[in-house]
Amino acid sequence: MEKITIGILCVCLAGAGSTHIFDNIYFGLFPYQFAPKWINVYWSLLGLLDFFSVFLLLKYRNLGLLFVLIIMVSNVGINSFSLYSLKVISSSIPLQAQTFFFGVVIGVTPWLWKSKNQGSFKHVI
Repeated sequence: MEKITIGILCVCLAGAGSTHIFDNIYFGLFPYQFAPKWINVYWSLLGLLDFFSVFLLLKYRNLGLLFVLIIMVSNVGINSFSLYSLKVISSSIPLQAQTFFFGVVIGVTPWLWKSKNQGSFKHVI
C-alpha cells in the first residue's frame, strides 16, 4: 500500500509540474506577468521543484516527504496570498485542490516515514 500511495503522490506532483513546465514552454519563461515578479519566478520554478520532489520521493523517501511538505506549505501560502490579498488569481478552485493535496501529504507523511531503509537521510548527508 505504501508504494501505491507514493505513486499517487508522484502522479499528482508530476501533473502539477507538467502544468508549470507547459506554461513556461508555451507562454515563455516567467509567463505569470499578472503577478509580482517574485511570485512569477516561484510559480515558474515549481515545474522543476515538483519533478525534483518526485525524484526524491522515489530515491530518498524521507527527504522527499520533507521537500513536498515545504513545497506545499509555500505553494498554499503564496497562492492564498495571491488570491485573497493581491487578487491576481480569479478562481479559488485550484487553491482548494492544492490545500486538499497538502492535507493528504500531511496525513500520509507519518505513515510513510521510514528511518531504517534506503529512503532515509543517511544517503544524503
